[in-house]
Amino acid sequence: MAGFPQVRESAWLYAPDDDVVPLAHVRLEERMDGSGWDLYLSDPASAPSQHVRYPDEAGARAELERVYAAGRADGWWDVHRHGGY
Repeated sequence: MAGFPQVRESAWLYAPDDDVVPLAHVRLEERMDGSGWDLYLSDPASAPSQHVRYPDEAGARAELERVYAAGRADGWWDVHRHGGY
């Protein structure tokens, strides 16, 4: 839908020995008005989201990969990639 952000990727971080209680959550959204991308991170998962805007997909995905790499030190990511609506 025009105007509404679209979730393009989301993931939950779990400890190696626990696949029930998430440690963190990350979500990547594309703004459909062409103004850029948003990255939301909740760390811990129960905390309010931190939000950063990026002007392009490349910058947002680079930061998302940095978040994934940092999280791998604590556990594993359950990643979900989403298409358009």
